[in-house]
Amino acid sequence: MKQNLLQKYAILLLCMSAGMADVIGYLGLGHVLTANMTGNIVLLGIAIARAQEFVVLRSLLALLGFIAGNAIAAHMIGHVKTKNGWSPRVTAVLTVESILLLLFAILMITPLAGQFSTLLIVLLGIAMGMQTTAARRIGIAGISTTVLTNNLAAVVEDAVSIFHRMKHVNVRSLANSLSADSYLRAGAVVIYLGGVILAALLFHHIPMVAVWIPVLVVAGVTLQARIAAWGKGEHLESDADKH
Repeated sequence: MKQNLLQKYAILLLCMSAGMADVIGYLGLGHVLTANMTGNIVLLGIAIARAQEFVVLRSLLALLGFIAGNAIAAHMIGHVKTKNGWSPRVTAVLTVESILLLLFAILMITPLAGQFSTLLIVLLGIAMGMQTTAARRIGIAGISTTVLTNNLAAVVEDAVSIFHRMKHVNVRSLANSLSADSYLRAGAVVIYLGGVILAALLFHHIPMVAVWIPVLVVAGVTLQARIAAWGKGEHLESDADKH
């Protein structure tokens, strides 16, 4: 039970790191989103319509980096699954992400950061793409750490379900009957927003500190996963392998 609870906290922390990464990319790398690809594709479309070649390049690099991260993580994880979704291969993906974020932070604080801007965008895009695929494979409460729209829609659906049930039970009974996943999905939206606010405040006042927080968060989650060996010995064949 304790292990399961730690995994839920871990997925929320990954949501926070993704929100912070988007802010850092947007404010520090020329208004580009590296975690939220829906928003990034919108920015890319606007830039194409306005013939803003430089903005197009940055948004396109973020998109390609994200796709590369998805592909790398999917290859690393393969079809191996565990009962709780968090296999050692998922932890390996987060380990690589931590290394990429560390490299990003080191380059970001150097005086030559401006010259490395395209590389920084690609690094952050790859890291967020890897995290997205890892979170999808973990599958806790249907939460995506980078797609806020998906999480928000789930929260709204939970709220509508609550509204219908309020006609038949009192508020206290309803609160007790809500699933842990409902609370977790709401928490994912709140903590993502909290990460965005925190990163915006820090990047405005002490940007050199802001870039290190996602590194520490993802590295901390990865270290905890390795210590707990989540998913160890629970490998199951995927449906694709069975057929």
